[in-house]
Amino acid sequence: MGILDDKYWADYLGVDPTDWDRTGISVQPHVGLEGFRGFWCFRRNQRTVLSAPASWVVRLTEIIDGCTADDLMQPAFWKRALGHDFDQAIGPAFQGCLNPTNFKPKPNVAVRPIIDADDLAVEEFRTACGSDWNMPDNANFWRHAYFEEGIISAMAGYRRRTENAGDPCVITRPNARSGGRGAAVTSAVTEQALANGKLVLYQTLESNVPAVRIALSLGYDRYANHLAVRLNRYSPDS
Repeated sequence: MGILDDKYWADYLGVDPTDWDRTGISVQPHVGLEGFRGFWCFRRNQRTVLSAPASWVVRLTEIIDGCTADDLMQPAFWKRALGHDFDQAIGPAFQGCLNPTNFKPKPNVAVRPIIDADDLAVEEFRTACGSDWNMPDNANFWRHAYFEEGIISAMAGYRRRTENAGDPCVITRPNARSGGRGAAVTSAVTEQALANGKLVLYQTLESNVPAVRIALSLGYDRYANHLAVRLNRYSPDS
């Protein structure tokens, strides 16, 4: 974990990079999340930052007065505190970071880049995943797949968040979630991102234990965790 991750998240959340070394809780108006009708509780070490719409900063500051950082990571807390303004909570989520020197690649001969000729195989894979399909549309850089007799059993792609930072996104066929397939395609995408000088992030729900396990097996470290809360209105006064 290094200063690049500290700076990336400080810029994204509107704080100073040195704040990660300070204990406390603060509420900041959205920077990286501008336009999001909701807020993030981002916890790094002993520091928790709430990134919120500017119109909600005062109200949220009042709500969290006297609360602990543990409280803020609980969906049930926000459901009680916000009442009808609460829409839904997403998370807590695992936020990983990767020191390039700690990367532990997992090469596999079954993994290769996806090319145009693979369009039908990709579509068949998407259909097979059904409601489990959660690959973001913008995770379309350096896509790799695990092929078994022409059939894709796992796929990963790089999602660009800024010009210099992004994260691998991975999905595995429901009946093939073993044997290291997800780790192999994630490794290939991570390797490409590092080779292109990117700051590589990693995000998944804490409840997605296999995805967290993939990250740790490849050398990612736990950087933070966060909870997203969607609101029913943009302003508490509307």
